[in-house]
Amino acid sequence: MTAKTEQFSHARTEAVKTIELAEMPDPGEPGLRALLRRRAIVIRFMIVSSGVIRDPVVILTLLASLSRSGMIFAINETAQSIGTGNGFGWSVQLLLLCAVTLIVSGYFQRIRAFRLIVAIDRALQRRMVSRLLRANVDFLLSSSHGQVYSAMTREVREVSGAVVNVIEAVEAIVVLGLAVPYLFYVSPIAGTAAIGAFAFGLVGYFFLDLPARASNLRASKAFGAYCDRVGDMLSGWRELRQRRSRRETLERDALDTIDENIANVMRSEVFYSGSTAVGQSAIIMLMCFVVIAIPVIQGGDTTTMFQVLTIVFLTNGPTELLFNMMPRLSRAENGYFKIQSLEKSLENAQSHALMHPGETKDSFEKIELRSVGVEIRELEKPDAEPFVLGPIDLTFEPGETVFICGGNGSGKTTLMSLITGLRLPGSGQILLDGQPLDDQSTGTYRELFSGVFSGFHLFERAYGFDDNELSELNRRITQLGLSQRVAMAEDRFSTTSLSAGQSRRLALAVALAEQRPIIVLDEFAADQDPANRAFFYDVLVPELAASGSLVIAITHDDHQFHKCDRLIKMAAGKIISDQRQERQEPV
Repeated sequence: MTAKTEQFSHARTEAVKTIELAEMPDPGEPGLRALLRRRAIVIRFMIVSSGVIRDPVVILTLLASLSRSGMIFAINETAQSIGTGNGFGWSVQLLLLCAVTLIVSGYFQRIRAFRLIVAIDRALQRRMVSRLLRANVDFLLSSSHGQVYSAMTREVREVSGAVVNVIEAVEAIVVLGLAVPYLFYVSPIAGTAAIGAFAFGLVGYFFLDLPARASNLRASKAFGAYCDRVGDMLSGWRELRQRRSRRETLERDALDTIDENIANVMRSEVFYSGSTAVGQSAIIMLMCFVVIAIPVIQGGDTTTMFQVLTIVFLTNGPTELLFNMMPRLSRAENGYFKIQSLEKSLENAQSHALMHPGETKDSFEKIELRSVGVEIRELEKPDAEPFVLGPIDLTFEPGETVFICGGNGSGKTTLMSLITGLRLPGSGQILLDGQPLDDQSTGTYRELFSGVFSGFHLFERAYGFDDNELSELNRRITQLGLSQRVAMAEDRFSTTSLSAGQSRRLALAVALAEQRPIIVLDEFAADQDPANRAFFYDVLVPELAASGSLVIAITHDDHQFHKCDRLIKMAAGKIISDQRQERQEPV
């Protein structure tokens, strides 16, 4: 890709990020007006997002259309010239010129059209990736990942792939726009019959399109459910191998979603094929009318008959293409609807703090939580009683070692998500060095933390690490006893296929290598053997505290509670005890 092309592609992608996906009528809404509005919204989006107006494909499409129309005119003029005894004339030269132009322009048109597909693909996926990375915690915890995968893959391809059909449809419309008036000029009866055939095809398509789209939407939903089941297979492989009935039930569930997807795809294809068949029937009826009826009505004028047949046969391809494009555009419309639904959810779930990343701070003086509280509702059960945390009043300072304990469901992990800024409070304030957090400063606040959370994820690479941090990461890998299992090739781990305890230690190595002033840990020692647990409490935690780091750890190891400066106990979303004590150094 040349620098100029890459620059244009990047500019086009950035432009798409600012395009608002227009509100589309419900795909199930009947009526010609709703159908036309949906089509107009999808086509407008494809035109704007692909930058087709500024692309050479416009000129190539126009050339192809004029060349095809010129061939029709040249063939008829040649036939008429031969019929009148004038022999071959300039029309033959025009025919050859149009034929060569059609072949060449068609070749380059297809290449440019593919680039437009890539442009829309890239722009939509970059747009959704950008918003997904800025989604708030409620969306990430509650949304069906399968539906997200479906919208970001299958539906994007449906929308972007339809660009080629739209370009071909434009060419067909131009050809028909020139050919039909010419047909009226040659034979008004044939022109009238052509208009009637087109109308018949469009009416048939209109009646079959609604059930086809409904089946296509159900297929898309089933595909999303299938993606969820695949995720269950990959994430829950241990549990699946432990119980055959669980594995068999999941397999049946996955196969049911596959069958449902295929059944709805086939059902939609039956309707779409029906609409295409109606269009083809209209074209066949027009040909039969031209061959049988016109000679009877207009007499045996062979020159006129030849001219009419030439127009009909040479416009047969564009006409079929136009009717075949309609189902493709209908699928793109459904894809657009799914993408729009995801974008609307992402728009409502955008974390404003992530839009202002702020600067990285290497230190802090004090963190305060003042009457902080939050209500958490399940999106699947909006009427259920919410879990309420707070009001919470806490203060943290550098060099402290703070343990948080409590029963299951007491709110420990939710409190940790509030302390780290991953979840924003519904009430109260969080202050950093005496200043309340806002959208501008929350990003800076979050950069103070690194840690290992209960549902931690190991990336294949140490994303965002500089050379100093990679060097520190190698040191920590050795310190935590992982050098025999994990090696670094630049910023990539040799493996992340580790035991639960090893995975947690590697996640801790990554967190420590970031060298942030606050380290948070959620049940880190739970998967560790006695030697590694002792190293954590007796060596690592004191080392971090001595370096001035604030350590906040959720733990159930009650026999280790004496090794912290503060012990916070929780129950039912409340802090029931916040004890400061003299930390006992290990012997």
